[in-house]
Amino acid sequence: TINIQIKVIMNNNLYKEQLINQAFNFHSQGNIQEAIKHYQSFINNGFKDYKVFSNYGAILYGLGKFKEAKNCFLEAISLNPDFGDAHSNLGTLLRDLGDLKGAEISYRKAISLNPDFADIHSNLGTLLRDLGDLKGAEVSYRKAIALNPNFVHSYYNLGTILRDLGNLKEAELFTRKAIALNPDFAFAHCNLGNILHDLG
Repeated sequence: TINIQIKVIMNNNLYKEQLINQAFNFHSQGNIQEAIKHYQSFINNGFKDYKVFSNYGAILYGLGKFKEAKNCFLEAISLNPDFGDAHSNLGTLLRDLGDLKGAEISYRKAISLNPDFADIHSNLGTLLRDLGDLKGAEVSYRKAIALNPNFVHSYYNLGTILRDLGNLKEAELFTRKAIALNPDFAFAHCNLGNILHDLG
């Protein structure tokens, strides 16, 4: 009986590994429908893996299924509280749901776990701007640029924030940098025009 139980456990673990590997492969290849099938099968079999819940949550978020996505992110965090991606994804979801303070908590938690991830600093910057904390947003965008010197949108957003703060010369500098990195960035050209108008 013991041998039979061991075989069942081994087969179960093998099936679990096959499911998770296939799900990740389909997801990375952009085959979302197959990825969904495998993630759902994994979860329906009672298996637990924080990356599966986080990835599946990201797909559900992309499909506009916010409630299910939120549950997946929370499950991922409960399985591994130190998984920064799940906190970051939850922050973006909460922001879209209008829970800006909850989003800020999630982003700050993600940053504490992944301090070198430029995207999260940029996302926090946008959130702080929406909350009216322009100085805080400025700090976040500067951090994002320090971590990724080619982060076009952070240059643009920082230029916008600096214009709002009345720091026009520096606003011009960062907006021109965004345009240098992406000459077809229409919003940056528009913002530059506004800054130059303000400068007289």
